[in-house]
Amino acid sequence: MLRRILIGGIAALSLGLAAPVLAQGTPAAPQRLNISIQPADFSMFPVFLAGEQGWWRQMGIEPTITFFPAGPPQVAAAAANAWDVGITGSAPAVLGASRFNLRTIGISNDESQTNILMVRAADLAGIRANPASLRGQRVLITVNTTVDYVLQNCLRTFGLARTDLQVVNLAQAQILSAFSTGEGRVAGLWAPNIYTAEERMGAVPLCSGSDAGATVPSNIVVRDDYLRQNPEMVARFLATVLRGIAWTKTNREAALQSMQRFYAQGGVTISPAALGAEIDRHPTFGLEEHLRLMDRGAGPSQVDRWFEGLAAFLAQVGTVANPPAPSVYITDEVLRRIAGNPALRAFALNQ
Repeated sequence: MLRRILIGGIAALSLGLAAPVLAQGTPAAPQRLNISIQPADFSMFPVFLAGEQGWWRQMGIEPTITFFPAGPPQVAAAAANAWDVGITGSAPAVLGASRFNLRTIGISNDESQTNILMVRAADLAGIRANPASLRGQRVLITVNTTVDYVLQNCLRTFGLARTDLQVVNLAQAQILSAFSTGEGRVAGLWAPNIYTAEERMGAVPLCSGSDAGATVPSNIVVRDDYLRQNPEMVARFLATVLRGIAWTKTNREAALQSMQRFYAQGGVTISPAALGAEIDRHPTFGLEEHLRLMDRGAGPSQVDRWFEGLAAFLAQVGTVANPPAPSVYITDEVLRRIAGNPALRAFALNQ
């Protein structure tokens, strides 16, 4: 099931904003752009924020927003040209690059701290003192996902193999339900489910992707054919997302209020503390940070290295038989276009 909505124009008019603000290369009337995201996911928040702040109209964009319940159907819809640009998880982005020629043009945020193996508080000290005590224990996990990638890397740091545990494959909601009734020694969860486990079940983090060196980015993507035909439009879209990232960093309280509305729109209610944790546990990258992370001047970029490990995992579990090299689908050309345009650069930096 997916939903389509139009946002941006009404918000811009209600704020009394002139449209558009960029004199060079921006059409007099907004142009339609089909954007895909998932509901109630922090990485997608800049898209919602742009509608509330009226930034789409300032960029000459009339967005049609399509919500998908998960990454696989989202990237599959790209094959039918159902959307032009979007934000998705790292595993779907690699799958989309392999099958549908999706290009990654930016990183929405780092989700390594929110893909976590969680345990009951009473078990934490014992497991940390003796990780071998997990042998033969049941771990509840959604297999072949980013939290499974984290599991693999965490077990390596513990000196354990996957075969040492009983891996039980469950959806995230099922994991929460089972863990709350005493099932499983370890639960593999991602946000916002981790907050439910912490606040309602007394669960605590045992090992995250960040702890185990398993970086889990969220990708800003575009169809390759759309990028080649509409490079300026893609640059305006990415500049808008980057502005949302920059604005959130400097307007925390207002961002928290907007986030609450965004999550509610997706049918998710989380506590004020969890909303704050969403910002604190999701590192984000502005324009200058992006340019450094994606620079290949001295060889593979930092982002390339992040995806090398993830691609190896996806190949191992059979999600992507032959993942392309990161340099094939990850590009900084849109970032450089923004950096080279004074108006776009200022907009992206929220100046």
